[in-house]
Amino acid sequence: MRLDLLLKGAAMGIAEAIPGVSGGTIAFITGIYEELLHTIKSFTPSAIGKVFKDPNDFWTTINGNFLLFLISGMIGGIVIGVFGISHLLEHHQILLWSFFFGLVLASAVYFALNIKWSVGRIVLALAGFVLAYMTTQFLPAQGSEHPLYLILCGIISISALMLPGLSGSFLLLLLGLYQVIIGGVKGLLTGDFSKLLTITYFAIGALIGLFSFARILSFLFRKYPSGTMAAMIGILIGSLAKLWPWKIITSILDKTSGQISSTKAVKLTDEELYKIAAETNVLPHSYQELADPRIILCVVCMMMGIAVVFLLSKYGPSETK
Repeated sequence: MRLDLLLKGAAMGIAEAIPGVSGGTIAFITGIYEELLHTIKSFTPSAIGKVFKDPNDFWTTINGNFLLFLISGMIGGIVIGVFGISHLLEHHQILLWSFFFGLVLASAVYFALNIKWSVGRIVLALAGFVLAYMTTQFLPAQGSEHPLYLILCGIISISALMLPGLSGSFLLLLLGLYQVIIGGVKGLLTGDFSKLLTITYFAIGALIGLFSFARILSFLFRKYPSGTMAAMIGILIGSLAKLWPWKIITSILDKTSGQISSTKAVKLTDEELYKIAAETNVLPHSYQELADPRIILCVVCMMMGIAVVFLLSKYGPSETK
């Protein structure tokens, strides 16, 4: 049994259930990112045609063992993330963000030390940084359940899943569909099929995005490994704006009506009725007006995130020329 893949898949699943954290980041950090892209790309019509003709060849072609353990872990991680991580987000949010902040920061530094920098690669890193940072600054839109919009959002969110530093859940929030999709998935798991058609359209878009975007990324890593890695590093650094532990809420989403409204800087207390739509990063002393910044514990959690990257570094990608 590939216990390592099960654990990496679980970590990816948990990450994808948290707005602001990317499963692609976990795949990138743990050294399975390029293999994942290559595996997804292997699902071609000719490969699928082998299902009944030669099942063993089909399994080998699609890297079946890798997928089996990774997806099994992801399913478990998503369940934990959807039903269990809410406790940490409610009671220890800044500590959770601190851990991921340290994790992503250390990852960016680690990867930056493993490529040869040039002016062109610096420009690509800056472009990646701007892309990720600007994404964190957008205000959420009012969503729609029109089939074309659902398919488009499926394409966008699954593409974000494959980009380290960009969260599919966070993009769903920006697109105004987080509550619709997460609520629909929870409903299916508990026997409520009222959103089945909505989830189906979204899934169609996700499949389109999964196979098309994986091919693009695989091509870029094959042809321009260092330039692509530089852009990814920029995206990781830009995403730190979303992971900063101390933030104040400036806009909220009413879960019942789906309406987004501005509000004074507050601490969200009733997560059953409202969801965070927009936040502003502040320094710990400003956050102290709302709650205890827990600076020492936050630093400890950041160091834990850095330590995880240090422990995983031997499994990371080799130096890119």
